Amino acid sequence: MNKIKWGIVGPGIIAHEFAHDFAFARYGELYAVASRSQERANQFAQKYNIPKAYGSYQELYNDPEVEAIYVATPHTFHFENSRDALQAGKAVLCEKPLVVHPEECRKLMEIATQTGNYLVEGMWTYFLPAIKKAQQWVAEDRIGKILHIKADFGYPIPFKPEGRMYNPDLAGGAMHDLGVYTIAAAWLFYQQDPLQMTVISRNASTGVEDDVTMLFEYENAVANLCTSFRCKLHNYLYIIGERGYIEVPDFWRARESFLYEMETPIEHYIDNRKGFGFEYEIDVVSRDIATDQLESSVVPLATSLKLQEHIHQVLSYRRQTTASLHPVN
Repeated sequence: MNKIKWGIVGPGIIAHEFAHDFAFARYGELYAVASRSQERANQFAQKYNIPKAYGSYQELYNDPEVEAIYVATPHTFHFENSRDALQAGKAVLCEKPLVVHPEECRKLMEIATQTGNYLVEGMWTYFLPAIKKAQQWVAEDRIGKILHIKADFGYPIPFKPEGRMYNPDLAGGAMHDLGVYTIAAAWLFYQQDPLQMTVISRNASTGVEDDVTMLFEYENAVANLCTSFRCKLHNYLYIIGERGYIEVPDFWRARESFLYEMETPIEHYIDNRKGFGFEYEIDVVSRDIATDQLESSVVPLATSLKLQEHIHQVLSYRRQTTASLHPVN
């Protein structure tokens, strides 16, 4: 198949990692980048040998050579940028979270249907081979029925009231940046709405959550999920069954996974990749686009809507039950 020509909207930190991994992708090539600053676009293009650099997003949307667009702007611009790209006839891979509210997700889904263009959330974790191996072990009944999922993701983030992480006007807070991965892990292996949620949250003085513990209760299982800007958490995923468990270190960017029967290690998988891990996402999405798929089988839009609904429930519960605390510096 011919390589899909990609454009990037928003040359920020995550876009650098995404661009870097095109060197290891088989089915996509990086053709264009757009920024609100022509100088910044030029610098990014020069670093990654990108043929086209645009000083406005619209110029990228208008380029007939661009087939797919990766949206890497701040969270609060995801809806607008994805909408505009879809309406310009482009396939869209939007960095997680797809949007910041379930209603925005529903609207984007409608636009994708109306335009007939491909849309997928960049939940890159779902594409990683180590996570795929964990799914395979579960499907093969290697650990028995799942009873517990434990996932946490936290790093100390310096408090800057006007910065994206802590600014409520920019969808700041740990849930959209880090907590979404823990909720995505629970959904991937349970595929169920929790019957009940218990949320303990601490907030920064700006009002956004900076430390959250969640207990999701299901009919016959539980998920214990944590996220934090206050401290480094263990950052592992555990899928615990009746006969054994699966351990995934640094699960959001997983390189390896371990299978245990009770306390005995049985298998160890490691992917030996050369890139950051975005190459798997790039290739799967590129193949989808080349074969005229309308959405991803790895991250269906129904899954993105569930993640939004669960995050919204956690945040709604938190806002009703917790008071603002001073941030930890």
